[in-house]
Amino acid sequence: MDDRAVGGPPDTPFSFVNASELLGRLRWFARLRWVAVAGLAVAAIVGPRFGLVDTWPSLTLVAGLVAAYNAVYLLWLRRLSEADHRYSNLRVVAIIQMVSDLAALVVVIHFTGGCHSPVLPFLVFHMAIGTIMISTRIMYLLAVATCSVTIGLFLLEHRGLLIHHHIHTGTGDTAAGCSLNAAMLVVLLLGVVYLTDSVTSRFKERTRALFRTSEKLRDRGEELQRLLSEMEEAERKKSHYMRISAHQLRSPLGTIKTSLQVLVDGYLDAGSDHGRRLLVGATERVDDLLAIVNDLLELAKMREGRAQAPWARQVYINQVIADIFDAMTPIAQERQVELVPDFRGVALLDWGVPPDLVYIFENLIHNAIIYSAEGGEVRVSLAVDDGIATVVVEDQGIGIPEDLQNDVFLEFVRAPNAKIHAEGGTGLGLSIVKEGVEMHGGTVTLESTPERGSRFIVRLPLHFEPPEVRNRQVE
Repeated sequence: MDDRAVGGPPDTPFSFVNASELLGRLRWFARLRWVAVAGLAVAAIVGPRFGLVDTWPSLTLVAGLVAAYNAVYLLWLRRLSEADHRYSNLRVVAIIQMVSDLAALVVVIHFTGGCHSPVLPFLVFHMAIGTIMISTRIMYLLAVATCSVTIGLFLLEHRGLLIHHHIHTGTGDTAAGCSLNAAMLVVLLLGVVYLTDSVTSRFKERTRALFRTSEKLRDRGEELQRLLSEMEEAERKKSHYMRISAHQLRSPLGTIKTSLQVLVDGYLDAGSDHGRRLLVGATERVDDLLAIVNDLLELAKMREGRAQAPWARQVYINQVIADIFDAMTPIAQERQVELVPDFRGVALLDWGVPPDLVYIFENLIHNAIIYSAEGGEVRVSLAVDDGIATVVVEDQGIGIPEDLQNDVFLEFVRAPNAKIHAEGGTGLGLSIVKEGVEMHGGTVTLESTPERGSRFIVRLPLHFEPPEVRNRQVE
């Protein structure tokens, strides 16, 4: 298998596919090696009939050595399959096995007739198997090394430096015959590597293409599943939001309709005291409806109108809060609540939407005032640390029940004690606050203890660049 077929580093998904394939081939090759062991044992037994009288002990020894290292390789493969499936590790095993087999074959060739050994074709067989399993480049190196060692063996036998074990082949044991066999061996080994790679490379490329296609389909399937899940969640939230909105609008509308119907039907005179009370009540319900509609529009603007939001450069949070303090001071004095600023540092946002920032802190400070007891204190602190501006709005008011603290940022959620303390309120203010803070890349959290007060903590990154601005710059 060509290195390019691995498709990347050893731990990539595609190399894992090839690793599994290579592991299977190595196991098959190890099983085939038992056949070779049996063949060597048979050769040792029948060798004397073909003139190999003094070589059967050596063939028996080689058969034992091959059986031993084959058992070690099988154990090695089993451990690799359990612990490590990387292609690089399996490739090392394949190369070592190939070198061991070729070395054993050269030894067997020496003991079975040298350049006339009937075992020579098995070198060609190993070249073909090796080219399928491991890198073609490595197989060329092994082919050259095998040719060199084998031809060197032939020369040593020819010069008498090694004992030449004759075998009855029916052909003359001549130097010319050995030279021809050596030349054919070189051509066959290198040629088989080339031809095998030429044939298998097409399958390797198809495997790569098939794997890439399957990966793309899997990724697209996962992406599609994620989008479907997001759409289902959005539809669920949309349905819940519409149901809650309809419920909140229906109650005041019903009250208004009943009041007006009584007057229209003539049951009461619009100029009477009772009639005027009905009209005043209807007017108050209309004010409630307008408040809900305005908050709904504000929430929709933040959720859907971010692309058109008036983003501004260099927005000072200190100045925004100071202006709110000026506007809220009369309300705080009327309720006998003290506003306490605690600014430690200057918070300058790279980008911000001033009207939304005003709404965020105005809503939190206003809530802190109206839900505080007379003589209480509302502390607004600001600190800057590591590129984050932290604004804490803390009151000593009624607090929020623990079972509602996770839901106060949802639409139309108001704590029962808040409804008793202040009749007005749509339950949308904190939802809008959360949307505005997140639009600026920040977070808002709540810490509250009933009857002791609440702390709303807003964290805004100073260097946040909204996607809407980034898209405008790209365009």
